Amino acid sequence: MCVTKRLIIVALAIFGAASANLIDNGICIVITHGDQVMHELKPGQENPFDVYMIPKGKEYDDQRWILESTQDGYFKLKNKFSGRFLGGDSVLVTTEASASTTNQFKFNAADGTDKYDISNRVGGHIQSQGGNDQVKVAESEDSFTVKQCEE
Repeated sequence: MCVTKRLIIVALAIFGAASANLIDNGICIVITHGDQVMHELKPGQENPFDVYMIPKGKEYDDQRWILESTQDGYFKLKNKFSGRFLGGDSVLVTTEASASTTNQFKFNAADGTDKYDISNRVGGHIQSQGGNDQVKVAESEDSFTVKQCEE
């Protein structure tokens, strides 16, 4: 019985540490909402650099976001494909600049697992509008699944 308890404690420590490192400087993440994944529209597409939710499939760099810590619990999200930063005060887009308070985000654990409410420094929350639609910034919380990139 004592050995079993020790194994459980060790397993919890390992898995707890793994999930704690998910939101950290330099980590590549993918953000999903149900069966949709957040991605940046590319140059040449209608509304380039807007951020949309699209059906999940094979993972591509336009769906990958690199976390850059601001050293105070907030992160900038840099798109792996374009190198542009996620931001916006009503609709999410990517921009070349990274100094705005609307493009610094905090990941608030929504249910203690891999789900997060993602809010910017001025209190806006990332909000899915469903498939093939823009991602918005709103006052109410939403719950996104965050996982490491499949590189």
